[in-house]
Amino acid sequence: MNDDIRPDANSRRRVLGGALAAGFAMVLASRLPEAAADSSPGGPVKLVCVLRRRPEMTPAQFDDFWLNVHAPVAVKALTALGATRYVQNHTIDSVLNTTIGVSHSTGAAFDGIAEAWFPSERQLAEALATPAGTEAGQALADHEKAFIDLPQSSFFVTTEHVLLG
Repeated sequence: MNDDIRPDANSRRRVLGGALAAGFAMVLASRLPEAAADSSPGGPVKLVCVLRRRPEMTPAQFDDFWLNVHAPVAVKALTALGATRYVQNHTIDSVLNTTIGVSHSTGAAFDGIAEAWFPSERQLAEALATPAGTEAGQALADHEKAFIDLPQSSFFVTTEHVLLG
């Protein structure tokens, strides 16, 4: 293939990230009624998003966009979904991160962690299944593509066990 017409890695990553997000949205929408029915009515859950920035962004650009551009979009969407709390944890530039990583033989630090609390798994699943919830979830997914390297990040629902503090 001629180098002049071959898509670069960033272009392929953007296309793949978009396709994955669109595919995820379709799968999520098809499984939400089942998820709502299977979800326990129990206590609070937390959506945790462990994030890596898009490769063309510097850490400072990522932090600025996440805090000043994405946060208002996220707060609006998460409020529509019934979230009770939203926190961004931005990784700091510190020799401690390198020292801790080396001492534990881990990979590079992620760029940040987002946390959103919800009253219950069932309530989150039911909110996502509504037209307003679908719209809010899509707004988040569309906006996240602008600054998050989605294939290198991870989103999951957790229960929290506070052991100190």
